[in-house]
Amino acid sequence: MTEKASRLEELVARLTQVESILMHLQHDVEQLNEAVLQQNTSVDSLSKTLKRLDSRLGALEVDDEGPDPVQDKPPHY
Repeated sequence: MTEKASRLEELVARLTQVESILMHLQHDVEQLNEAVLQQNTSVDSLSKTLKRLDSRLGALEVDDEGPDPVQDKPPHY
């Protein structure tokens, strides 16, 4: 019977260890999930800003066609 009790205690200890590891893994997964959500929010915000800046830059390029430097000779020629 002592061998059975010893085996049972070993199994209980191993189960406790597995539960502890699982608890830590769940905590780590929750932290990673939170980090991914924050990064997704940042990426969305940066994408919107980039689109806004790209459209403003496009508008500036269309408005600023100015003189062609290849066609215009400098005054000293």
